[in-house]
Amino acid sequence: MHATESRVRLERNKHLVREFYRRVFDGQNAEAVKDFVTEDYKQHNSHIPSGRQGLEGFVRSVFPNGPVPEPSEMRIPPSLIVAEGDMVVVAASLPQPDPDNPGTTYDYFIFDAYRIRDDRLSEHWSGVNKIAPPKHA
Repeated sequence: MHATESRVRLERNKHLVREFYRRVFDGQNAEAVKDFVTEDYKQHNSHIPSGRQGLEGFVRSVFPNGPVPEPSEMRIPPSLIVAEGDMVVVAASLPQPDPDNPGTTYDYFIFDAYRIRDDRLSEHWSGVNKIAPPKHA
């Protein structure tokens, strides 16, 4: 693969991840999962089932009143997004309420990594776990 082709693929992979968040999570749309995720999607978080159907079920449980209109841009844009080979790593800031200082927040970054196969997300790792999930505004 030529350097230009490689850069184009990496940018396409980053775009895939951004669109996945925008359409599935910002749009609260479990039906859109099929547009982004392989059937055999491997989930490395114990609180989310593997497989496309597992992710669809998770999205439905988190957003039982969805879907909602998709925003034109991601609601929480990435603080960083890096692509190399078949991997994309994304981080976003989700400030959390500071229990030691009511009315203020502290910086909290969520990290996700995805393996891309055939222009679909095929594997996922995250720094979020069921013991310490972030609080959403």
